[in-house]
Amino acid sequence: MWTGWRKKVSFKSKLLIGISSIIFFTVNLSGLISYLTHLRLFEEEVTEQYVKASEQAMMQLELRIMEMYRISNYIAFNPTIEKIMTRLSSPGEEVSLADRHFDQERIAEQLRQVKFDAPQLLSLYLYDLTGTNYYYSLMKEAVEPLGEAAFCDVYGALASSNGELVWMRRAIPSQIEKSGYRDVIIASRWMKAGHGKTYGLLVMVIDEPFLTRSFREIGSGGDGRVYLFDQRAALLYTDGSAEEAEGPERLLIGTTGSKMKDQGDTTYFYTSAYSKEILFTLVSRVSLSYIFQDSRLILNISLWLGLLSICLSSLLIVLLSGRLLSPLKELVRAMRTMREGDFEIRIRSRSNDELGYLGESFNAMAASVQDMIQKVYVSQISEREAELKALQAQLNPHFLYNTLNGLYWKLYLQNDMDTANLVFSLSRLLKYSLERIHHRTTLREELEQVENYLRIQEAFLENGFDARIRADEDVCDCEIQRLLLQPLVENAFVHAFKDRTSSKVLEIRACRIDDFLKIEIEDNGCGMSKEQVDAILAPGMAGERDSLGVQSVLRRINLVYGQPYRLEIASVADQGTTVHLYLPLRGEEGR
Repeated sequence: MWTGWRKKVSFKSKLLIGISSIIFFTVNLSGLISYLTHLRLFEEEVTEQYVKASEQAMMQLELRIMEMYRISNYIAFNPTIEKIMTRLSSPGEEVSLADRHFDQERIAEQLRQVKFDAPQLLSLYLYDLTGTNYYYSLMKEAVEPLGEAAFCDVYGALASSNGELVWMRRAIPSQIEKSGYRDVIIASRWMKAGHGKTYGLLVMVIDEPFLTRSFREIGSGGDGRVYLFDQRAALLYTDGSAEEAEGPERLLIGTTGSKMKDQGDTTYFYTSAYSKEILFTLVSRVSLSYIFQDSRLILNISLWLGLLSICLSSLLIVLLSGRLLSPLKELVRAMRTMREGDFEIRIRSRSNDELGYLGESFNAMAASVQDMIQKVYVSQISEREAELKALQAQLNPHFLYNTLNGLYWKLYLQNDMDTANLVFSLSRLLKYSLERIHHRTTLREELEQVENYLRIQEAFLENGFDARIRADEDVCDCEIQRLLLQPLVENAFVHAFKDRTSSKVLEIRACRIDDFLKIEIEDNGCGMSKEQVDAILAPGMAGERDSLGVQSVLRRINLVYGQPYRLEIASVADQGTTVHLYLPLRGEEGR
């Protein structure tokens, strides 16, 4: 029967049926493979984007938290505020109402700049240890004053703290909100004097969007959620219910990464970002069904397009079966070549019909894929540049430079030249750090800023020190990364000289050795053992406070110069340390 049917059916019909069948199975199989491949790639891309979004949100949150620490440090360690509050709260000293009012005005004067520098503050309070309020400022009319219940909660939360900021989320009465309440973040801390004695309590009421706007959109869509845990692992913010945060989210506290978790009939994708600087953890979740809802639409469209292509191909085969075979074979060969990795393959179009359109589409797809590969390469380079910028952007609060400049002129006019010169050196050092990243910097300029830093240290060290800087003239105009030497010089004062009271000597030398610019920083401090040196230079110490300066210099040398340029440390315990820098000779004199 099969043989008889084959004899009765024409070649064109058999060709149509055969090729149609092949196309049908090929299109469906390739569509399925493409869909599964797309699904896998899409999953990797989307999950990676969620992880990056969480990390970037944590970086922005970290900056905002550090800003609040800076403001609180300014207030807590302000000597004028400390002196006034200590006197006002002293049980043995009687203060008249006029003097009390005058002292409170002085406190307000000290905090006036805070109002302009921190618009996120809704209100600010200063209490003594008995709970007496000596300063209250309503920065904005968005909330009403802090109630007694809220103050008791703050006081209780601070019971186990030791000077760090303690965070909590509260709803405070507000006359401008329809609900009558406004969600705020309260940051509070003990105010300690320079000798460590606690003399008061600082309470800052912060507008909630100031902290949450960087990550609020991460968990948006579907049943996504976002959770923020503070340094005590307490839930500070969530766009869901607090009970939900007692599930898998709490297990992710203190970690950075991602994981899948089934909850009931739904699979969730969790991401967590942990900051070692502020000890906060940002956890977000989103359902996989929400992530892949667009992918299902693509599958349906692909199936309909595949079916349409089969019908159209069958019609073309009936009309132009002989003529179509050659272009199809060429297209198949080009696809196989592209699949083997040759993305420069192109098809020569012989007509303007559907096959010509397929050939042009293939050429456009090949060009697009090649362009995407190129963009990924450029993106990797951009990430390296971004990381370098982030390392050099740690001293960028421009308003501080303006403040120091104004302070210098005020001291200058008051004829306090010692303090004015100290402020001037600090101002020059800060201005130098604010230069654009691509601005050309020479060794001569870098050493001038080291001298500014040494003048600052000389003003604070009682016993003084002997600093010597010697640089050969033929290397002074060599280009060098900005603020590359200052962290290493600072290490000598922070670590090498910390237990030394006299005969402190620091020597900096720069010269040309073969094709290298060699810089040596030598001190006669306490020195280190070989194990300590190896630990400081180990890559895993990048997050440790004691090796932060050295690791920053190492990372910048690797990012900008690469091998064979390097940093070496030679040290002997109780005898001193020498840091060797081998940098490229770049610049007019170094070529």
